[in-house]
Amino acid sequence: MHLTDNLKWNKEYDVVVLGFGGAGATAARFAADNGASVLVVEAAPYGHEGGNTRYSAQHVAMGHDKEKISTYYHELAKPYNVSEKTMDAYLDGFISMPEYFEKYLDTKAFVWSRDNKPGDQLDEKAHLCEYPEFPGSETFDFALMHNRDFDAALWKKLRKNVLDRKDQIDIWLNSRARNLIQDDQETVVGVVVERNHKKYFIHAKKGVVLATGGFENNAQMQQDYLHVTQLTPLGTLYNRGDGINMALEAGAKLWHMANYESLGIVPSYVIAEGPGKQGRQVGGWKNMKSGSIFVVGDDGTRFMKEDAKFRHGHIYNHGQYDLPRAFDNAWIIFDEKQYQKFVEERDNGQLKYQKLFDKIIAVNGVNELAEKTNLPVANLEATIAEFNEFATNRKDVKFDRAPESMVALTGDQLYAIKLAPAVLNTQGGPEHDEHSRILNVANEPIAHLYSAGELGGMCINRYQGGGNLAECLIFGKIAGENVANETALESVELTNEVPEINDLVAGEEISNIELGENQYIGETEAGIGGRIVVRVTYQNNTIENVEVMENHETEGIGAVAIKELPGKIVAANSTDIDAVSGASTTTRALEEAVEKAIKQAK
Repeated sequence: MHLTDNLKWNKEYDVVVLGFGGAGATAARFAADNGASVLVVEAAPYGHEGGNTRYSAQHVAMGHDKEKISTYYHELAKPYNVSEKTMDAYLDGFISMPEYFEKYLDTKAFVWSRDNKPGDQLDEKAHLCEYPEFPGSETFDFALMHNRDFDAALWKKLRKNVLDRKDQIDIWLNSRARNLIQDDQETVVGVVVERNHKKYFIHAKKGVVLATGGFENNAQMQQDYLHVTQLTPLGTLYNRGDGINMALEAGAKLWHMANYESLGIVPSYVIAEGPGKQGRQVGGWKNMKSGSIFVVGDDGTRFMKEDAKFRHGHIYNHGQYDLPRAFDNAWIIFDEKQYQKFVEERDNGQLKYQKLFDKIIAVNGVNELAEKTNLPVANLEATIAEFNEFATNRKDVKFDRAPESMVALTGDQLYAIKLAPAVLNTQGGPEHDEHSRILNVANEPIAHLYSAGELGGMCINRYQGGGNLAECLIFGKIAGENVANETALESVELTNEVPEINDLVAGEEISNIELGENQYIGETEAGIGGRIVVRVTYQNNTIENVEVMENHETEGIGAVAIKELPGKIVAANSTDIDAVSGASTTTRALEEAVEKAIKQAK
């Protein structure tokens, strides 16, 4: 929207950062370090902030040789055009990543190739690079906060960096930016923020940084840009394409809109969870891709190599790596033999997805299977017969699935699980230059408007893991420094000025938790979602009760662990208990919080 004479400003900052994930936190920190007063606006409520950075593996891409890593990334982009100056700035950041960790994250980076020794936790994970066949791949590496991943360590450090600068950075959570405000020269001068059903007009003297992530939770944008009906998000539920809408309104040029990444229990698919819920990307599932089991699409026929090695959801397709088609009515089909394998896996504690059996549809015969799944019965019959023929002849003529992974289906007792196509993150958004300035359709910078992170990310074609986190750090720093050094606009008169608000600081307060006799508070930041607060009743060397007063663990495994663990600790009268399967980080964190509470009693 454009500035009008009757617009009433409610608050003024030097810099407004929209989005509080890895990119937004980094931009805010560096803007503050360069003397700016900063407001960060985040749509998620307290405990859910962090964007996709919070949910990621915490692997940050880096490289050891600039020329080689440049060759590798140009191969990843082929056959599409590359913005050479912007790519160069990106890869300069790769080469200096260990120094970045030490100087700005206060830790010596755990560099995979240098520090990973046989027997280390990360030793048996995937290859360093996803495309080792490409020239230059040998120089690719990962930097981590420590020898552990999937524990939100990087996000928690970035979050702390913002909290440490609370005198310069205010945080509005559960608040949604709606519009950018421009003057007659098209300079961005402020933002309209909706908070508690009321609109606030925030003046930005030096500029605005868009760090709102992608459109994983916007079905209409997925239809318009990705040509799919709707994808199930694996990360945050608050990336709704707001930054794209605001950038378009300001006259921005878009790039990389058709590109997105995925994961899955089979390539790019997860168990269907229903609208508005996160998909589950979990380990285990050793029987999901091998045996008397296959996947079908909308017409009841197979459409993928179920056991394919995939690269962020992409599987080999005639010389390229593409995402399988995103079908709305895809199913896993299997027989009684395969079902008993899942039962055995569950009973041995190997199946990490505890709700699997709630999702299974059991039927007697193909006709009932077709009725329950809304799939054509004739096609299902033909697909089962064809699969059985491939299994018997030890040759999958259609998709070349490994012969040893195929067993013919037998009997009338059949089972099905609904699948949903998944999105880890989208890559598209406004194009930015090497200075993180957003460009308009004439390839000129829009004054006082910057971006960082997955909103208009650097992935053009094939994605290399760790690349999005790297650009959160690299372009977050560039955007924060450059916007803070813009020439400031004149201050404005404020009407109905908003008082100082910092929802992050307010959310950290635990002084309002009531304590009875022999009750003690323990807290830790070691959970996947950050802080866990417990109230422990302890006397006579006995743990009488453990109550979880606050946690931000993810739905599914983490949430299940939070419910189960207090009872286990009380029953054992000890924090030395077995971890909940698939939730070792949450288990360690809760144990640590309880131990801290007990120490106060001694």
